[in-house]
Order: sequence, then C-alpha cells, then structure tokens
Amino acid sequence: MRTALLIALVAALVGCGGTAQPKRVPNVRYERLDVAEARLDARGIGWEEVGGGTFGVIVRSNWYVREQIPAPGRKATTVRLVVERCDD
Repeated sequence: MRTALLIALVAALVGCGGTAQPKRVPNVRYERLDVAEARLDARGIGWEEVGGGTFGVIVRSNWYVREQIPAPGRKATTVRLVVERCDD
C-alpha cells in the first residue's frame, strides 16, 4: 500500500515540473502592442515589454512594437517587445 502511494505521489510531482517548449516567434514588429501580445499569447509564447516612458504602458493600443528580441523565425519561450508610442 505504501509503495503504491509513493509511486503515485512521485508520478504526480514529475508531471507538474514541465517547462515550456520553445516555439517559432512570429514577426510582430510595427504592430500595435495589444495586437502583438494577442498573437504571442495565441501561440503560447510569453512576452515582456521594454520601454513605455515615465509612466509605463497604460493604454496598450497607443503603443507599437519597434523591435523584438529574438528576431522573427527564431524559437523562444519569451519575447522582449521594445515599444514606442504611436504618433497619432
């Protein structure tokens, strides 16, 4: 009984420790920030914004992606989005 319980516990813990697999990064340069983030979310790719001025990004649709790291076509689990304010 104890052995079966121990095996079940170990199997459950091993299943919880999975890491995200790198995926091919789409080109989101020059897209609005909210659109770029939605595209990355849909592919299961994490993102982090860089920039945003003194107050940061408040209204995501007022910003666009100037640069992305890594470049489009590379594989990654997270993409850094360098943002710039739209010139409306």
